[in-house]
Parts: sequence; C-alpha cells; structure tokens
Amino acid sequence: MRTPVIVCATLLAASLLAGCGPSKPQRLLSRPPSPAQTGARLPLDQVDAPVDLAKFDSDPCSLLTKEQAAAVVADPPNGIRASGVDQLPGFGCAWSSPPGALWVATKPIQGPRTLTELSTSPLKKSRALEPWTETSIGGLPAVVHHQFGITEECLVSVEVTAKQMLTFEIDGKDLPGSYWDTDRCGGVAKMAEFVLGNLR
Repeated sequence: MRTPVIVCATLLAASLLAGCGPSKPQRLLSRPPSPAQTGARLPLDQVDAPVDLAKFDSDPCSLLTKEQAAAVVADPPNGIRASGVDQLPGFGCAWSSPPGALWVATKPIQGPRTLTELSTSPLKKSRALEPWTETSIGGLPAVVHHQFGITEECLVSVEVTAKQMLTFEIDGKDLPGSYWDTDRCGGVAKMAEFVLGNLR
C-alpha cells in the first residue's frame, strides 16, 4: 500500500531536480534595440561634418560598448570576441559570437575608398553590388549594398570625410543570439550608427 507514495515522491524529486538544472543565459537588454535612424538620400560626397577617425585608427575594437555589442552581435554578449582586421583591402575590427557570423567595421585603404569611387567601380558597373540603396546615417551619406547580388551579405558604406568612407558588413550566415537574424541590413545599419556615434 506504500508503493504509490514512494513512486510519487520519486517523481516529485526528479521533477524538482530537472527544474534546478542550468538556466538559459539572461539577455542583457530588456527589449530589442530600435532600428537605426536613417535619413534622406544625400549626394555621395556631401560631408558637412567630417568624422575624426583617430579613435578608429588607434583602437577600432573599442568602438562598440558591451550594450551595443549585445544590441547588434549577440545577446547575451558574454561570448563575443573582437579581433583586429589589418589586411588589405581594409583596416578595422570584427566582432563575433562563435560559431556565428562576423560583424565587421573597416576603413578601406585600397580602393574604392569613397562612395563616389564605389559608385563608379567595376563592381557597381557590372551590377554586382545590387540592390543598391542610397540613404544617410547620422547626417552622412550612406549606401546599403550587397556582394555579387547575394542579398544576405549586406554592407553599409558611409562617407565620413571628403576622402574616406567606412564600411560595415555581416560576413557569414549564422546569427545566434542576434536581434537581426531576419533583418541583416537593419543590423548592419545599427552597427554603423553606433560606431559613428562613438567617433563623434
């Protein structure tokens, strides 16, 4: 007659132990990030307030705070790694949450280096950068474009001085923990907005 009691006690203990296992890591942000504030299309060479690139040149991997990395790369951000990019055609930083895609911010140092040069490049003429959308971010001319017509490989290039643009992109397909898995271009634009704001 006591067997059912023992069985019930055993099942209860098992369910309690199952509930005490490792919990899912908590997100850092209380809500998803807002979209980047893009503006009207501007002439590609119109830079009324140039950006000081000294911080980008000295320490590009410092240009996303922990909260910003969570908003863009992955939340929670504990596993995010930042590594410098110092090879042609650009210089900058790549953030990732392995085994996810790379979020990259670069300063092209081997052409094209400006939006005007990009817009007249052989890649643009061959329509390899389509779809191509001109807009503005932080009051600076910007172009949302792609690589070889592959729409999931989104890039945002922003003219930051009269002779220099910065390019932001996602390199890879997997976006674990990212708020932007269904809006890759939105995520790249948000990264650009954060970096430009931190350079101001």
